[in-house]
Amino acid sequence: MPFSPEVSAGQADRAIQWRLVWGVVGLQASLQLGWIVYSAYQPILLQRFGFASLLLPFALLPGLIGLLIEPISGALSDSWATGAHGRLLPITVVVSVAGLIFLATAGLLHRGPAWIGVALPGLMVAWMVAVQAASSPSLGELNEAVSLRSLPQALALLTLTQGLIGAFSGSLTHAALGLGPAFTFLLGGVVLALGLAVLRGGQGPPPLQPMDVTAPDPFPRGLLPAGALLLVVALAVGGQFQLLLNLLPRLHPEVTAGLLGGGEGSVVLLCSALGAPITGRAVGRWGRLPALAKGITLLALALAANLAHPSGFEPVLLPLLGLIHSLVVTSLMATSLAALTPRWSGLGAGLVLGGSGLAGSLSLLRFGSSGPLPPASLLALLATTSVVALGGCLLLERLRRHSPCAGIGGA
Repeated sequence: MPFSPEVSAGQADRAIQWRLVWGVVGLQASLQLGWIVYSAYQPILLQRFGFASLLLPFALLPGLIGLLIEPISGALSDSWATGAHGRLLPITVVVSVAGLIFLATAGLLHRGPAWIGVALPGLMVAWMVAVQAASSPSLGELNEAVSLRSLPQALALLTLTQGLIGAFSGSLTHAALGLGPAFTFLLGGVVLALGLAVLRGGQGPPPLQPMDVTAPDPFPRGLLPAGALLLVVALAVGGQFQLLLNLLPRLHPEVTAGLLGGGEGSVVLLCSALGAPITGRAVGRWGRLPALAKGITLLALALAANLAHPSGFEPVLLPLLGLIHSLVVTSLMATSLAALTPRWSGLGAGLVLGGSGLAGSLSLLRFGSSGPLPPASLLALLATTSVVALGGCLLLERLRRHSPCAGIGGA
C-alpha cells in the first residue's frame, strides 16, 4: 500500500517487504557500478576523440545536472506514485535509456572514431541525465516497503551495499580499464538491466486503492521551507564528506596510500559498510534528526582533530570515522524520505542527492582533483559546513514542531 502519514500511524510495526527493499538496493548498486564505468572512461574518451577542453566542464556536470534533475524526477515520481503503474514505469524507462546508451557507446566504439567523434559528448550528457532521473524515484519506493519506524533498517542495508562498492571502487575501476571501453560499456548495460530486473522482481501487485482517502493536502504548508532546509543540510553534509573522503587524505597521502586500492577513503567506506547494522539501529532508537545532528557533530570533531594533527589520520581511527560516516549517511537518507512528509519522499531524496552531488562539484572547482591543499582553507570549509548543517537540522526540527502537518521535518 502506498505510504501516507495516516496509513503509517496504523501500521507502524507492519512487516518489512524485504523483496522490494532488496529490489531498490539492487538497482541503486547497479547505478553506482554504472557511475564507476562512466567515471573510468570519461576523461580517456574525451581526450581520445579531441574533447580535452571539455574535461573540467564534464567533471563538474554530474553535480550541476543532478541539482536540477534529481529533485524534479523525484517530485514527478511522487505525483505518479498513486497511478496504476506507480513509480515503476518512469524508473523502467530511464534505466532502460541509460542501458541502451551504454550499449550504443560500445557499438560506436567498435565501429571506430568516425562514428563516435560527434556523438560522444551528447551520449555522456544523456547518460548522466537518465541515471540521475532514476535515483530519487527508486529511493522513494522504500516508503512502499517499510513504515517510517522501520525505515532505518532498510537504509542500513543500502548503506552497507553502497559502502562496499565504494570501498572497492578503485579496484573496480582498474578492472574496468583492463577490459577495454567497448566490452566494459557492454557489461555496464547488462548490469543496469539486471538491477532493473531485481527491482521489478521485488514489486508486489498494484494496490486497489492507490492513496488513502484520509491523506492530507498534497501540498502542505511548510513543504517549501522544509525542502530548502533539506537541500542546505545535504550540501553542507556533502562538504563534510568531501573533506573526509577526498580532501584530507591529500594532506598526507603517504599514511594510508594503497589501502584497498583507493587509500584512506576506501577504508572509511568499508568500515562504514560494516558498521551499517549498528548505526541503523541507532537511528531507529534516537530518531532521524537527532541521529543526524549527533553524527554531524561527531564528524566535525573528528575532522577538526585530524586537521590539528600534523601526521594525518592514524589508521586505528579509521574504523571510528567509518562508523560516524555510516551514522550520518543512514540518518540523512532517512530524514530525506520523511522530512517533506512521506507523500513527497522522492522529492526529499532528490534534494539530498542533488545537494550532496553539488558539494562534490564545488569542491572540485575550489580545490581541484590533486595537488597540495592549504590547511587553513580546509578548516574554514569544515567550520562553515558544520555550522550550516547543524543549523539546518535545528531549523528542520523547529519547523516540524510548529507545522500543522506532522510529517514535515519528521524526527
